[in-house]
Amino acid sequence: METQPFRPPATETDTAPPAARPGDQRLVLVMNHGRAPLGELVALLTAAGYAVQVGETLAQSHRLAAASRPDVVLLHPLVLCEGSVELEFAESLQTPDDPIPVIVLVPDLAALAAVRRLALPILDFVLMPARADECASRIGLALETRANVRDLHGRASMLERQVSIDFKTGLTSERHMRTLIEREWKRAQRHENPLSLLLIDIDDFKGVNDATDYAFGDEVLRRVADGLKGTVRETDFAARFGGDEFCVLLPQTTPAEAVQTALRIRQRIAGTVVSKGSFRREITVSIGVDSYDGRSAASVEALRRNANLALQEAKRRGKNQVWLHAPVERPA
Repeated sequence: METQPFRPPATETDTAPPAARPGDQRLVLVMNHGRAPLGELVALLTAAGYAVQVGETLAQSHRLAAASRPDVVLLHPLVLCEGSVELEFAESLQTPDDPIPVIVLVPDLAALAAVRRLALPILDFVLMPARADECASRIGLALETRANVRDLHGRASMLERQVSIDFKTGLTSERHMRTLIEREWKRAQRHENPLSLLLIDIDDFKGVNDATDYAFGDEVLRRVADGLKGTVRETDFAARFGGDEFCVLLPQTTPAEAVQTALRIRQRIAGTVVSKGSFRREITVSIGVDSYDGRSAASVEALRRNANLALQEAKRRGKNQVWLHAPVERPA
């Protein structure tokens, strides 16, 4: 459930500054809104090396969490039911890549049904009256789980970056670009915005590979990629799209604007000379352009097909050209 952080007004008793927290200590926020006798637990956790902060009201807990994000929350709520303000506050502390474990102190086994319905990524409970050693053990396990979740999320993010980046050029990979095209196409349709696509082909690249070696060919690819990176906007997407082809997706870009971008790319790359060892080559590119106007009944497949047709026309007309696809006028 997506919620906005609850920000209750501070009271006179809630204005004391939070306790200092050494940088290497794990912070346990004890939300003791039910005013249970937890002094023994607080003392045990402090002796174990945790930084412990206790909020006896929701306003106090909110202030403490805002001052320093806790590593784990021990919650003794006033109201234990789905959608309560205290539980919504606990949910608002969560982030996908760094969840905060929440351990709920429940009055009896019947209350577990409400706990199990909570939309919290790392959740545990302790039955009241709470034993200090049991709570401390659950907190330790919760922190281990949090560390594992953060590690897994970091590994997943690294793998996702590896899959989404072309290792030879540093541009977006073809696989990820197909996902981006689908996403931006749906967005353009929903908001009736223009969307333009450039397909870029290195002229006579087969001859480069036939006359040189693959290392030189890879250097040519990188130089073209550098030209794209130096030309497109931060809101655009540039990808390597096959062996010697590149693709640039231009959201909220009209056909005229797309052609101007394509001309800047062609001009930036034209005349670039790649020298490596005994090999030397001057690079040019041909570019095909097609655009979706935000209203016409087209498809993402048609956008790619028409851009490719324009690319072939640019090559047919002598290469080192930019060509905009023009729909064929059918007689009435």
